[in-house]
Amino acid sequence: LLATTNALVIRLEAGARECFLLDVSKEAAVSGNFELISEGVTPEPLGVVVSGAAGADPLYETHGQPDGTFAFDVADDGVVDLCLSNGDASNNDGRARTVGFAIRASVHHPSTDGEGSMDALLDVSEELNEGLLTLTDHQAYMRRREEHHAAVLESTRARVLWWTVAETAVLIALSLWQILTVRAFFETKRRL
Repeated sequence: LLATTNALVIRLEAGARECFLLDVSKEAAVSGNFELISEGVTPEPLGVVVSGAAGADPLYETHGQPDGTFAFDVADDGVVDLCLSNGDASNNDGRARTVGFAIRASVHHPSTDGEGSMDALLDVSEELNEGLLTLTDHQAYMRRREEHHAAVLESTRARVLWWTVAETAVLIALSLWQILTVRAFFETKRRL
């Protein structure tokens, strides 16, 4: 089983379009997935297009989806384009988006002997492998996201602790000043 995997995370500025090329051989099985990583933004302007030969209809196309998967077989040797866009120059919301994606190409075994053939078993094992790779990609993303959130939480917790310490010090200083001021105000002066 020969498989090529490319997984990336990119930041798309508003109106930007990035394309990635994958060189594939005849009868290769191409699959992949994408996911919008940015939080607090809508997926509306996000577009994903996977195309083969120039001028041909896209093999996969979606707009406004936060995540998705695709799979197809390639008929001839050539290049598969994966293009990600964050709206266009005239139609975007002005916000950058971070997108993670993976694209895989593996050898496809056309079945000639029916259901019980070795090629059919290889195809099933490739499908299982593809599903495991997609799951692994998703788990890696979730792990990175959890680590990021843990770091943000720890940073916030440390800032709250230092702010509380500073606030306590200011309150103690203010209390001492008030005590001394009130004591001095009510103190009677003795004259000899």
